[in-house]
Amino acid sequence: MLRIIPLKQFKVDFDDFPLSTRENFFSLIRKFVIGEKLDKNSLKVFNIDKSTKIFEFRTKDKFGNWRVMSTIIKGNELVLIYAFHKKSQELKDKDIKIIKSRIKRYLS
Repeated sequence: MLRIIPLKQFKVDFDDFPLSTRENFFSLIRKFVIGEKLDKNSLKVFNIDKSTKIFEFRTKDKFGNWRVMSTIIKGNELVLIYAFHKKSQELKDKDIKIIKSRIKRYLS
């Protein structure tokens, strides 16, 4: 089973989410960890570079679109990297830089 590791800065980001939104993410992440298949509206998987696969958990509520970015490290750690209120269709360059720098810091 995957061990969930929230980064310190992730916790700061995530604490700004509305309570109901955080609860939705806890439910999605639990389902993912136990192996339940999530639909494309709840989970998007993509590579941020050649060696790093990102799992983007998604939810939408009356306040807008919310994202939790994570990756799997060493095959058994689901590292929660970044949480944000998404305002545009594409993932912005600044968000990609944040994700990469947090992964690099975690690995060092």
